[in-house]
Amino acid sequence: MSDTRNQMTHDVLARMAGHGDIRHFEKGEILFEEHDAPDGVYILLEGELKVYVDGRQGREVVYATLKPIELFGEMLLDGGARSASVKALTRARCAVVPADALRALVRSEPDFAEHTILGLIARLRTLSQSTRRLATHQVRERVFALLDDAAVDEGNVRAIARPLTQQEIANRVGASREMVNHVLRDLRTAGHIMRDDGDRLLILKPLPAAR
Repeated sequence: MSDTRNQMTHDVLARMAGHGDIRHFEKGEILFEEHDAPDGVYILLEGELKVYVDGRQGREVVYATLKPIELFGEMLLDGGARSASVKALTRARCAVVPADALRALVRSEPDFAEHTILGLIARLRTLSQSTRRLATHQVRERVFALLDDAAVDEGNVRAIARPLTQQEIANRVGASREMVNHVLRDLRTAGHIMRDDGDRLLILKPLPAAR
């Protein structure tokens, strides 16, 4: 999507947010849960959220992390219940807009309609990739892929801006915390990763290739 199209979508979301109720959420607070009846479509204005479902033995399976400005909960268009839960990873602020406003925008704003469709496709692709990794990759490769996806270039290293706990990594790759601890320990010993003073994970050199 071009910069112009991105700006147009940003403007549409900003106008849409103006028709919603502003809600504030504390870190760890659940915005809504899987199977809840939808109360509107959400626009994340500040903070970071995770989208997840509860798996077996109490484990979470994390589908995505959301950052400003992102629209979520738009699957209410089909009238069904929530398909996943959303929790605040940090303090967050959202605009909650009634479903009718979303339907009106989809009909009247072609760029917004395209943005909504492409957003749903992107999430489906991410889910498909995650499912493929769970089915075909070992835990080590899934951890490597998660770290690579989350890291951004920062000088001579790559950094994961928000601290990731071992349990969160385990939830996202479908493994036990003990196994993730073992993988991270091996990476530290081999000099691939370290934590800085802010507890961020730094990738010092390329992670091992998948075997």
